[in-house]
Amino acid sequence: MKRFIIIAILSAGILFAGKANAQTGIHLGYSPEAWASENSSLTLSSIFVGANHNLSLTGDLKLNIGGQLRYGTESGSSSLWGIASGKHTTTIIGLDVPVLFNYGLHLNKDLTLAIFAGPKFTFNLSGKTHYEGSVLGLGGSSDQEWFNDKSGSLNLKPFNAAVMGGLSLDFRQFRLFGGYSYGLTDVDNSNNTATKVGGPFFGLGYSL
Repeated sequence: MKRFIIIAILSAGILFAGKANAQTGIHLGYSPEAWASENSSLTLSSIFVGANHNLSLTGDLKLNIGGQLRYGTESGSSSLWGIASGKHTTTIIGLDVPVLFNYGLHLNKDLTLAIFAGPKFTFNLSGKTHYEGSVLGLGGSSDQEWFNDKSGSLNLKPFNAAVMGGLSLDFRQFRLFGGYSYGLTDVDNSNNTATKVGGPFFGLGYSL
């Protein structure tokens, strides 16, 4: 219940920002997102697209709040002397809500360098790994869910929080940005080991 309350509060903030005197933008980016524990790590190739509002706080200090839809995937295959083979594909779809403070340094009238930092809240809408395998031409397939309590699932928590920071370079209406997201919450429900989500990110934005 707490995660839904947080999402609702942040969504209300986004709507409020949209009605205020704010600069609105859209962005597209990429992140090699790692789901890492002490014993293993899985890196998904994630793309994200979203919208954001920049609210002026004081001077060159601004509050950037928005939302983005993220799609991550990872796949692999193996073969044993042509007798047996297998492959898998993992897909995760999530909603991110970053709340970032940024401070800009104006290099000239068209160019601004900014540093940003703040929390990011994520609710993963779906996650699944699809397996296919065959032995001597006879095969089958199965699916493993990530975010539920059913038998055979990975039993991971769909909600997680991270802190992120980085740099952006604004040229007129265009923005190049990059940084790193560090996972704060353990998404493993089993309590056997801590699993956290994070990694570098970069992308391109445009102010409307």
